[in-house]
Amino acid sequence: MVLQDPLSFLGESFSFQESREDILKNLKLIIRIRWFVSPSIFIIIIVAGFFGLTKESFLSENQLIVNAVNLGVILAMNLVYMVLVRRIRNLGPLVFFQLVIDVVHFTLTVYKTGGITSPFTFLYFIVIFSGAILVAGKTAYILAGLSSVLFTGITILVNRGVLPAQDFFSPFSGLHGNPSYITLTWIFTIFSFFIFAALSSYLTNLLHKKQNVLRESNKVLSKKNSTMLLLYQTSEALNTFTSVKRAVDYILTQLVENLNLDRAILYLNIKDEYLHLYMTKTRGCGEGEEQEAAKLAVRMPLQPDAGLTARCAVLKEAYNIRKQEDSPYINRDLARKIGTNPFALAPLLLREKAVGVIGIDRSFKNGAVTDEEFQILKIFANTAAITIDSLTKIDSRFQKKFGI
Repeated sequence: MVLQDPLSFLGESFSFQESREDILKNLKLIIRIRWFVSPSIFIIIIVAGFFGLTKESFLSENQLIVNAVNLGVILAMNLVYMVLVRRIRNLGPLVFFQLVIDVVHFTLTVYKTGGITSPFTFLYFIVIFSGAILVAGKTAYILAGLSSVLFTGITILVNRGVLPAQDFFSPFSGLHGNPSYITLTWIFTIFSFFIFAALSSYLTNLLHKKQNVLRESNKVLSKKNSTMLLLYQTSEALNTFTSVKRAVDYILTQLVENLNLDRAILYLNIKDEYLHLYMTKTRGCGEGEEQEAAKLAVRMPLQPDAGLTARCAVLKEAYNIRKQEDSPYINRDLARKIGTNPFALAPLLLREKAVGVIGIDRSFKNGAVTDEEFQILKIFANTAAITIDSLTKIDSRFQKKFGI
């Protein structure tokens, strides 16, 4: 049963689970902004009181204590929030809850500093932008709507006399009773919320897309770098082997582990007469896996009609088979012996001679061999061909076994 994300209504362009590192970086930025914003407002109001810009003395003992306690509570919540984001795995609900708390806190700040006449309505822009960058563009509109509802609510309640008017800044004193000013300011404020939400949504969505493109590009470059490193290390390692068995074991092990395969198989060309299934290597296997190949005792003549593996060696062609029924050349008897998973084959070519054939497969549930993996297999086969061909000429045990 798949559980639906309870916060899916916030937008699908950003995933908390898939981008935890990115969102933690953004959260740290927002937390730093909070450490700066609340004390700055506190300082601005103190400075305004010194210069006589506040109608009510903010520097009175009672007011100073109340606002200092309010600042302390906000900073303490920010500290708790900073600790929780490091410990909670699912950040979605926590982030959304904190954004709602921010809207409520900023609404109280706006009301206490004049309501419709407060110069601190810009605080709503911070939470709108935070929603866009932390969750999704759609969240910016939701928070703009919530901000509009709360700002409109305190404006109506003050206008109806339910809440006392807060003529905090003396230059704006008496404007609560001016209907034209209230209407114009309300329209401008609400309009600015949604304009800023649209801009934040566009910019953050664009940023997320750029980050995704950059992330995918880094994955591709990292994978290519890993492939080149694998080929280099394999080439270096193969130069140290003196037996065919050890070299083949190393080659198949590297393929299985680095391409996350279920199995890798290697056939050797014996005296240009037939292909011999020399060794298989499965996921998680160790030394001794070649016994399975010996037990299967698979030999096939080097003829195009002997099956797809023989055809691969004779025609020097590589194949990537996702569905076995799509190829009429597959040897059905061999398929019953070694399995019917999606597979790929590549000839081990050296100066137009097929030294052997290397095959890889992966079960249907784990996915067929991709085009990129198929290209890696072909490059790997060319590297392996040089080593195996040289070792068959010096490995006396191998020569004795096959009468070479």
